[in-house]
This record gives sequence, structure tokens and C-alpha cells, in this order.
Amino acid sequence: MYSLFTKTLYDKRSFIIGWGLGMAFIAFLMTVFYPAFHQDNGIGQLIESLPPAFQGLVGSLDNLKEMSTYLGSQLFDIRMPIFLSIFTIILASGLTTTEEENGQMRTLAAMPISRVGILLAKWFSGVFISLLIALTTAAGIGIGLAVINESLDIQVLVRLCSMMLLLSVAIFTIIFSIGLITGKKGITTGLGVAITVGSFLLTTFAQSVDWLEPYEQFSLLHFFHAPEISKGIIEMGDVAIYGAIIVVFVIAAIITFRRRDLN
Repeated sequence: MYSLFTKTLYDKRSFIIGWGLGMAFIAFLMTVFYPAFHQDNGIGQLIESLPPAFQGLVGSLDNLKEMSTYLGSQLFDIRMPIFLSIFTIILASGLTTTEEENGQMRTLAAMPISRVGILLAKWFSGVFISLLIALTTAAGIGIGLAVINESLDIQVLVRLCSMMLLLSVAIFTIIFSIGLITGKKGITTGLGVAITVGSFLLTTFAQSVDWLEPYEQFSLLHFFHAPEISKGIIEMGDVAIYGAIIVVFVIAAIITFRRRDLN
């Protein structure tokens, strides 16, 4: 191994392959299900029969009419946040608190590499792995489109996967920073679950629960408008907010990790 970055990727090879295949398969399944969602009127009756508080778990019936908005609402808006939450928690804690508990972090700190260098190598590894997962998701969609003989504007796929990557990196960076700042796996995992699952539930139920609506802006998913992105609308303010979150938490981790005693 020529660097800590490549060594980290090598150590995570099974994780990358497993999650890559899993996300590709999920994307493939949701894509090939499009004809059933698009043509079966029973889907519309199902949505209308649900209580208002749970309709956010299915999405708007209008978004099922075209492939682009179908993928935006059913795959990227509803299901991807769930899987990304699990993915980022496992990845971030694995690169930080798990290695610290195993003594690997102390070994790295004793080598001729600065703590900032360790942090950045681990962080860039996580970002690169997130990119690979976004690419495999796009590949799964592409295979599904070929199977059902449907087409999709490549720009739509690029926009959706790019914003998915940005969301994934933002969530990963938050949990990654918490892991390096605290060094505690329980705290890191607990806060990671609270942030990710809390954001999903808040965004989902705020659509129909009036008293939750004012708090929805605190959800990380508030800035990930997948159905609108699929229509070509990307708010640069949302991109800037995710970028600011990433920068702030990386800086906070650098400041703290340089001085903290390793367990």
C-alpha cells in the first residue's frame, strides 16, 4: 500500500463491493417496477386510502407519470435516505471509533504521518467510497432502464446522483467528525441515528402534521428536493448549505482531533 488512502480503500473492499451491489440492486428493482407504478390504478387507490400522516411515505401520485419524477420521488426521495443513513453510519464509525477501539488509530498516530494527514486520508476515503456507491446506483438504474426498454435523460440521472452524493458526504462528514471528536462508538452511533433517522421522519411527517412543519427546516433532507431535482430544479442555496456543513464539521474535527488523547 502506497498511502493511507489506498490502504483504507483496500481494507474496505468487501464493504464497498457489498454496498455497491446492494445499492445497484435496489436501484434496479425500483426502476423495473416503474411500469406497475405507472399503469396500475391500484397504486393511486392505495395512496388515497392512506391516512394523511402516512402519505409522505408513498409520495405524490402525480410523480408516477414520468420516469424522471418517479425515480426522484420513489427512489431518491423516499428510499435512498434510509439506505444512505445506514451506509454513512457504518462507514463513518468504521473509519473512526471502530479503529480507535481496535488500537489501529494509536498505531497510525505513532507513524510518521500527522494527525491531520490521518484525518484527511480517512475523510477522502469516505468521500471516494460514497462516490463509488453513487456510481453503482446510477449503473443499477441504467440496467433497469434497458430491461424495461425505457429511456431517461442522462442529465436527470447526473443531477439526482450528484445531489445524492452531496447529501451522503454531508451526513458522512457529520458522523465522521463526531467519531473523531468524541472517540466513543456509542455516542457516535447514537447521534448518527438521531440525526439521520430524525431527519427522515421529520421531513416525511412534516408534510401532513402541522405542528412539525416549522421544525422541518432543521432536517438534513430539507435541502434534498429529489422530485424537483428530477425536473431540472437545483437550488444552489441547498448546495451551498451542504458544502458549508461539510467544511464546518471537517474543520471542527481537525481542531479537536489534533489535541485529543486517543483511547
